[in-house]
Amino acid sequence: MKRENILLILVIMVFLVLPSCNKLENETTSGSVLLINSITGNDLDGTEGSTTIFIDVLQINDDGSMTIYNDNGVAELTAVLLDPYVSANDTTYYQNIVVDQIDIEYTRSDGLNNEGDVIYSFSQKVTYMVPIGDTITLPFVLVQHVAKLESPLVELVGLGSEKVLKLEAKVTIHGKDVGGHRVAPAVGAVSVWISNFGDAE
Repeated sequence: MKRENILLILVIMVFLVLPSCNKLENETTSGSVLLINSITGNDLDGTEGSTTIFIDVLQINDDGSMTIYNDNGVAELTAVLLDPYVSANDTTYYQNIVVDQIDIEYTRSDGLNNEGDVIYSFSQKVTYMVPIGDTITLPFVLVQHVAKLESPLVELVGLGSEKVLKLEAKVTIHGKDVGGHRVAPAVGAVSVWISNFGDAE
């Protein structure tokens, strides 16, 4: 066998043996990872913990007056190490993750995804530490009250509960470890059903 062929085979074998980086490793400079276990909110009866969230554009008060208010979601988050072979006993304080921003974007199944056809996207700054190995719940604003004064939600006022707008909310949670290294964004989604449920008319 020619010397060139032997060298080529050796080079190929080296590349096969060397570990390759996965997509997650390419998106982070940290050894920590933030995971979204679930995103929940209120069901049609107002009970927390639903994986499909129902939102009323208006709240009817006991005196007959109407109120517009924010609707929240709750993200259950876990922080783990990127290297699964490192024991939890070997972690340091600097590997804990501090969540610092949440982005919310909306889409709908009929393809009308321009802002105004869907709720305007927005970001919210937060500060919440997630220790390595722990699981926490983080409430956040899913629909701002001002969105109910804008298209497409304002058009639902007065239509009654027979008109329901179904949106998909993409929730992106950003953070960094205590050492200052950015972690890969954690991305989750939840279905949001919006109507004038509280308006008997």
